[in-house]
Amino acid sequence: MATSEQAGFVFAVAFIVLFAGFTAMVPVDLQGAEATTEILVPVDPSLVSDWTDYEDWNKTDMTPIGTEYFFDYDALGGFDWRAWFTTITDSFAVGAKVYWGPFWFGTLDYVQFMSSTGKNYDTSLTLTDIENDAVEGTAKYNLIFSESGNDAGDLIFYWNETTYSDPSDAWDNSDLVLVHGVGFAPNTNIVSLLVGILFLQLPDVPVEINLLLAVFPWASVVYIIWFIVKESLPFF
Repeated sequence: MATSEQAGFVFAVAFIVLFAGFTAMVPVDLQGAEATTEILVPVDPSLVSDWTDYEDWNKTDMTPIGTEYFFDYDALGGFDWRAWFTTITDSFAVGAKVYWGPFWFGTLDYVQFMSSTGKNYDTSLTLTDIENDAVEGTAKYNLIFSESGNDAGDLIFYWNETTYSDPSDAWDNSDLVLVHGVGFAPNTNIVSLLVGILFLQLPDVPVEINLLLAVFPWASVVYIIWFIVKESLPFF
């Protein structure tokens, strides 16, 4: 049967391992409380999705041509893009421009829309689809190139549910926001995070909060050191 000292030692080791693991899973961008929102959504999607770059727009940024609205944006994830909305079918589409040398002749590599539940909407996503997939006024889709099947980033649709009953109403009032994000931020360095916690140096974290976080790992470290010393010195 394990003694109380041995049980405490096992608990301390397990605590440090689990604490380190959970700390490693905290996105680096969520450590601080002073990040500023750069787009028209409640939370900057780059903080949530770890995007390295993104583009956001709404109806007022798009160019109307007949029954369609176009929006061109460049240099996102190494591609130039065109997004458009067709009023006849109330649907969105997105494609990366395909160039021959320095020239673009209007050819696009279309993307397919994959919902969070795994449903593939192919290359056309309607306002009704967005409404059905939305949770609290936000719908997120993974984009996949139709030709290669490679990842093309993510697309978030957002509207204010307290003001608009559905995405169609928000679109009509130019308040449906689209955000295309690509890439992923580098993973958090667990060593630097733990050192920051132990020495009260987490970036953008008040010292009082850092101190509260540091109490338990320091207590475990001290206990482990005491236990090792105790077991190494039989006369102790």
